[in-house]
Amino acid sequence: MEKPDWFNWANDERKTGDWIRANNPKWFAEVCQILFEYDPMMISLVSEPEGYAPEVGSILRSLPQCLNVDDVQQLLFNVFTQWFTPEFAGSRSQYAEAAAAIWENWKQQQLD
Repeated sequence: MEKPDWFNWANDERKTGDWIRANNPKWFAEVCQILFEYDPMMISLVSEPEGYAPEVGSILRSLPQCLNVDDVQQLLFNVFTQWFTPEFAGSRSQYAEAAAAIWENWKQQQLD
């Protein structure tokens, strides 16, 4: 049976996330916690912060390219749209609060 097109992409993203987590587990866990707290997709399917691990890997991989909180909001929206579907990801505005928290966390990472 042939694997769907997204299968290799998802595997690659998970490997990247695993590498990022191994190199900075505290930061990875903090961003998982932020997404868990703000739940930008407004679902309660994720019962623990680790449920966001696949998306966090994708987010942290691209976060250094962000120049401001708006960039982070667009990044979050893009990542969740990629991992799920545009319909399931919802609107870009849903990601504003999580983006602000992740941006503050990212700026703090730069100081540490």
